[in-house]
Amino acid sequence: MTERQRIQKVLAAGGFGSRREVEAWVAEGRIKVNSRPARPGQMIGPGDLVTLDGRRLRLQWPESGASQGLAYHRPAGEPVRRSAGSSRVEASALERLAAPGAGRWIPLLPMGPLDSGLELFLSDGELAAALMNVKDKVRAGYSLRIRGQLDDSAVPDMQRAMAEVVGRDGAVEAIEIVSGDGANKWLNLGTQGVSPRELREALGGFELEINRLIRTRLGPVEMDRSMARGVSRQLTRAELGALKDLAGHVTRASPADRRRATGSRRTRR
Repeated sequence: MTERQRIQKVLAAGGFGSRREVEAWVAEGRIKVNSRPARPGQMIGPGDLVTLDGRRLRLQWPESGASQGLAYHRPAGEPVRRSAGSSRVEASALERLAAPGAGRWIPLLPMGPLDSGLELFLSDGELAAALMNVKDKVRAGYSLRIRGQLDDSAVPDMQRAMAEVVGRDGAVEAIEIVSGDGANKWLNLGTQGVSPRELREALGGFELEINRLIRTRLGPVEMDRSMARGVSRQLTRAELGALKDLAGHVTRASPADRRRATGSRRTRR
């Protein structure tokens, strides 16, 4: 039988909002449990009817729905979410994606609309928040097309300069020139705790312009080369488990889930 939990924890885990937002909604009387105004810290279970502004919430429980995640190949120019007052005709990434089984999708470390490649979306609000707290430990991979004069001899100096730009909390772990002739070249970069904005700033010091940036990896999740722009896929159990390990996120799991997770870790070795 599923254990009853505090209302702010259940709604945050379902991706409806942060715990602080849920507490504010309770205080404002916007949330009802079984047609009665919710109380601060109220314990709820699967048999309770919970509504927000009169709309029934499809809540996620350990026995009825697991955390979900999506990997999405976002095209350049498509924003992750539509900004307030936007007059765009095209849909945002969040509008294109099919809704999760419960709650809503929460983007993890989203990039700016001019960049493209791998975006991750999670249905577990607590997991997403925990990963944001350790974002300086999240490794990422990028494929960059740059304009400017660059050869292999400049890579060590460029790596040192980039380390100064991103600071001690971030790192550029690898730089490889993979192709290109003349002024346009493709680089593969491995980073930790470095944003696309910081990459652009660092390369600008070498008079190198990034005219295309594609994220190919985020944390334990990689984007397969065969994954076309605008296509998404469900994260595997092993990928979700690795994200939880990265975040130090502890979840209640059944014995069968623990056995499967253990098997996944052995396989990755």
